[in-house]
Amino acid sequence: MIADMNESSTGFNSLRTSLLVGGLFFFGMLAGIALTTVMAPDSEMAMFVGFLVWPVSFGVGMSLWYSLATSRLAGKLFRALFRSLQTWDLDASLRSELSGTDWKSAKSTSIFVPITVFISFLAGLIIACSPTARNFDLVVCSFTGFGLLYSMFVTWLARLGVLPFPRPY
Repeated sequence: MIADMNESSTGFNSLRTSLLVGGLFFFGMLAGIALTTVMAPDSEMAMFVGFLVWPVSFGVGMSLWYSLATSRLAGKLFRALFRSLQTWDLDASLRSELSGTDWKSAKSTSIFVPITVFISFLAGLIIACSPTARNFDLVVCSFTGFGLLYSMFVTWLARLGVLPFPRPY
């Protein structure tokens, strides 16, 4: 059963995934620096926050996505275990419980949006408070808006199955 779920796990797939995750981190850093340079020039503190805002939100979002996906999988396994106590057939219970599971993506991918928007909003507040910042509202809205776009892109990639998903084997 588990061997059926295992797709071709070649070196190319892991290289592609590594390049994608690295690209999302690098793009987040680059976008943060670029936006901070426009919104709060000559502020080292703002530059540091802008440098970290989207890589941190990506890392936190991935961690929470994995946690939610793992807890859903654990729930399915416990249901299969309890069902097998009634029928005395663990294999059939596992097959029926895990048959509809999509191993490429999970419903919990939407966790990226609120996490990234919240972290982007906080970063916008911090950067807007720097002495060289432009209009306070513009800085906060710019960081929050770009965070929303970034998180929607990451969520889209996760739902396509391009981002790595924790597998049960």
